[in-house]
Amino acid sequence: METLTCNLALGLALRDHAVGVTCLQSMGGPLALKLRDAGIEAKLVPCPGVRSNFLPDPLLKSHFASRSPDVVHTHNGVWNKAAVAARAAKVPAVVNTLHGFALGEPWYYDGLRWWASRYTDHIAAVSGPLRDHLIASSKVAPAKIHVLPNGIDTLRFAPGNASGSLRRRLGVSGTTPLVGCIARLDPVKNHAALISAFAKVSTFCPDAHLAIIGDGSLRQALEHQARDAGLGDTIHFTGEIADTSALYRDLDVFALSSLYEGTSISILEALASGTPVVATNVGGNCALLDGGRCGLLVPSGDTHALAEAIASILLNAALGERLAADGRAWTTENFSLEAMVGKYERLYHDLVR
Repeated sequence: METLTCNLALGLALRDHAVGVTCLQSMGGPLALKLRDAGIEAKLVPCPGVRSNFLPDPLLKSHFASRSPDVVHTHNGVWNKAAVAARAAKVPAVVNTLHGFALGEPWYYDGLRWWASRYTDHIAAVSGPLRDHLIASSKVAPAKIHVLPNGIDTLRFAPGNASGSLRRRLGVSGTTPLVGCIARLDPVKNHAALISAFAKVSTFCPDAHLAIIGDGSLRQALEHQARDAGLGDTIHFTGEIADTSALYRDLDVFALSSLYEGTSISILEALASGTPVVATNVGGNCALLDGGRCGLLVPSGDTHALAEAIASILLNAALGERLAADGRAWTTENFSLEAMVGKYERLYHDLVR
């Protein structure tokens, strides 16, 4: 979500729009620096508490009023607070993008989404299942919602010669079978299932290694799981790596074992890079992989099926090459960053008119 927001802001700025990014909880890190380097204002406006979900927060309202934007575009968790404050500041148009749901979220979140929709002109759901949920469970008017998938820079993420940077970091050779996952270490990504599956992959491909790229609250527990499984030497935790564009080309398989996904940026980046993908059949993953034509889909939580799918690509070069070629062509045609920015730009213009 944060990557998408940053890329959208940068893309709009290149089209001569005045863009700013407002954070309500915390701010920092490489994405904030990237925005500022591009001349885009990134500002923290703290908006704590529950009350501001229903009544406009004075500080946030003043922030919007002082800038007089034509559109306020909210994302996921800040939807209520930002939409209510934007309406109070008389912003002409409010848009929200729904990227997905939190794992185990409280029952009343659907009610909060319904409430936020009353202050929102249009909602972009990044996948069909998200749109269906908003209509069926959050009771949002269907006319307010359409599916607008995330997009990525298909020039930056493209097939090419392996850089070797990831393999050098891990200390593995260029011929070592390498599986990778790039995702935050969060329960919804279900890395525990991927580690369990990799233990089975090791019986098919004893020399295979797994790179888990990303960081989060579960890192220590996942490292313990890998060591307890006797895989401490073949499962590598790299932490967060700011520029992932070269990493995908070092992988033989990209694997994602999520319990839920909207439109996975990591899957799109892997596909665009010409890296074969194995993913759980949840959320928007089926659509991203064109029903399984451009990558292998497995049932969520089925570690045996996940292991078999990963091993089948490692052991069958022709299968991997076909998936890589089909995935690249599919992503370039349907999920480019340029196409996504253009769709949002047209949406903004239509709403303001």
